[in-house]
Amino acid sequence: MEALRGLRFRHPVPVAIVSPAQARRDGLADAARSSSLAGERASDELLKLLALLPAGADSRAIAGDIYSEQVAGYYDPRRKRLALVRGAGVDDVTLAHELTHALEDQHADLQRLGSEPHADDDRRTAEQALVEGSATLVMERYAARWTRGVSLGDALSGVGQVTSGTPLPQYVARSLVFPYFQGEAFVRALLDADGGGWTLVNVAERARPPQTTAEILQPSRWLAALQPERVSLPLLAGGWRRIAASTLGAEDVAALLSPSSGAVLARRVTAGWRGGRYALWRRGSLAATAACATPCRARDAALLAVRVDSARSAARLARALRRWAGRLPAGSATAVGVRGVEVRVALAPDAALAARLTQ
Repeated sequence: MEALRGLRFRHPVPVAIVSPAQARRDGLADAARSSSLAGERASDELLKLLALLPAGADSRAIAGDIYSEQVAGYYDPRRKRLALVRGAGVDDVTLAHELTHALEDQHADLQRLGSEPHADDDRRTAEQALVEGSATLVMERYAARWTRGVSLGDALSGVGQVTSGTPLPQYVARSLVFPYFQGEAFVRALLDADGGGWTLVNVAERARPPQTTAEILQPSRWLAALQPERVSLPLLAGGWRRIAASTLGAEDVAALLSPSSGAVLARRVTAGWRGGRYALWRRGSLAATAACATPCRARDAALLAVRVDSARSAARLARALRRWAGRLPAGSATAVGVRGVEVRVALAPDAALAARLTQ
């Protein structure tokens, strides 16, 4: 592992044997440190409103299933230890991935990446892609050199975080895979730019991690140190309370559009991403009631705003968003507006409010 990654272990890696239940508790505790329960509920409401999660889904329950059913081993940067799940059958390919995390953590303190309590969603995903991409590339090289017939997909299944005994919603499965596959491509691009060396990856991990998924998808943006452009959202008065807001990244928009436009076109129309924000407002309490079960389209208003590189890109993105909006379940009025190079799409209880949000 030292030879493949170009780093030396500074000290041995502690190992703990844990039960599947403990793995589940550790995973949920890690998730809780980066998002409050209220934040998770608001995120679930938005994802259901956008038809990215089924109405009856619970992201915390899904995460619990993933941690208890899939994970064979994991490196915990907070405890600085490698945990192996009892009875999971950990193989050397899985160990290669997790030991890369341990090795890099001894040089770059991975705990600060992807886990800041107040980091925006897109930044957290980008930083996770850097960390998982590096470990995936090293794991892939290990598998190619010391095992036979192991594909990247097989290797990732060995890591235990791509497939599950419990069927996953498409959006959740995509979110799980992105840091590994796209992160691996990002790290490979940095190695290519450095003539095969790890210097740029070390710089990214220690000093300048990617801040957006646009950088992961287009490594040239990270190499050029391009910063996302600012996108402002309106205030909504009249009894509306904002319950969620964060960055809307290039991968977020592509995931939104893929079911209606296809994966290839979704990537193409989001390639011009330069910045994005989203917000969710609720009129009244977020608690689900019999009168308005989640997603409560009668009391929810959401706005997604994206800045792109040209008016042509904006027009193309607007067409894709209208196609997506046309496939949403009944109950919300939708509107798509274009202002120069900024595209807005709104969902609201009535057409007048949706149109006002996009102006």
